[in-house]
Amino acid sequence: GCGGCGGEEQSGPGGMPGMMGGMMPGMMGGMPGGMMGMRPMMNPMMMMMGMMAQAAMMAKAKEAQDGGQDGGSGGNPMMAMMGGGMPPMMGGMPPMMGGMGGGMGGSAGSSYQAAPPPPAPSKESEDEIDPEVRELGDFFNIEDRWIKRLNETMKKRMHTKEQDLAKLYEVLERARSPTGLLTVKIGEMECGMFVGKIKPDKDVERLARKFKLDDHVTSRLMELVVRRKAQKDEDLDRIEQHLRYCKRPSAMATLLAGKLLEGEVDELPDLAEAEAIMQKYKLDEDARSKLREIVEKRAADKTEILAKVRKHLDTSSNASSMLCKIARPLIDGETLPDPPDRPNRGGGGKGGDSMNPVARDSKGGRDDGDRRGGGGGGGGGGGGGGGGAG
Repeated sequence: GCGGCGGEEQSGPGGMPGMMGGMMPGMMGGMPGGMMGMRPMMNPMMMMMGMMAQAAMMAKAKEAQDGGQDGGSGGNPMMAMMGGGMPPMMGGMPPMMGGMGGGMGGSAGSSYQAAPPPPAPSKESEDEIDPEVRELGDFFNIEDRWIKRLNETMKKRMHTKEQDLAKLYEVLERARSPTGLLTVKIGEMECGMFVGKIKPDKDVERLARKFKLDDHVTSRLMELVVRRKAQKDEDLDRIEQHLRYCKRPSAMATLLAGKLLEGEVDELPDLAEAEAIMQKYKLDEDARSKLREIVEKRAADKTEILAKVRKHLDTSSNASSMLCKIARPLIDGETLPDPPDRPNRGGGGKGGDSMNPVARDSKGGRDDGDRRGGGGGGGGGGGGGGGGAG
């Protein structure tokens, strides 16, 4: 009887491991794959199933434990089954929990990304266009990219913003292409060469009144005295000299100031020596204008050129006409040969020899004609006398 009971206790538990070994591992082995396949859409349900399975296994384990206390060694196979059956089931749960963790992590990440980053407001404030800069762009219909660049440049020149914008309005108003000129002025700002609208200088105002200069020319001269403060007196004196002998002072002032500002010349040529020639030979307005232009174009060899001009004027009876005749080759940089050496005008009794060869030849031809005409007349008179004697 006792042996039979012992046999039943051994066969019962002995059969259960076989059954559980045959059924549970396959079933539990197949569950993770199914669970992983169903995980994306059934995480809560799978979690409930796992909890129910865990509760059932714990109940069976408790029954086995109670049976083991009654039967001694009968609990060991059940505990072995728990040891063998639980891990596969628990092994299947981490993927489910991992999926839940991933889902929670994704939702947390999405909620974190939705929050606006702190630097965003400061960047928007940096990109914001100054209203006055925007107004200038709208007024002249400037392309948006150049307005943005002007805005960035003006941020570095806030202490002169008002003067800079006033100057831009002044120069862009006369521009054929405001956008094109603005790009140049932005470059000048970045290089530190741009000068905003400033209070007029008294010397510039005097020059503007004397020669009736346009407003934009006066502004250009103001820029000149600011950027070349050390040479201000010399620059204005030389400009005034040149303006005396030109027919369009505003255009000439703009040209001369531009040469100085752009570094094309370091200084304007002095006209003092040329003015002495103008007075000595009593040159007319056209001749004076030509002589000024000769000095401007040939500033490098001015002394030599003026000496050659004197020689040609000394051999001419009409100095103004002679100067206008030789001006073009000299302005174009050509070499002008010296005239034949002759005494100065009005010197000695041989006044005819003091003329330019071209003028002398033409006068000589007229004298010969006069003499021939006079001779013919004399002959005719002689014939008349002969007739009277007969």
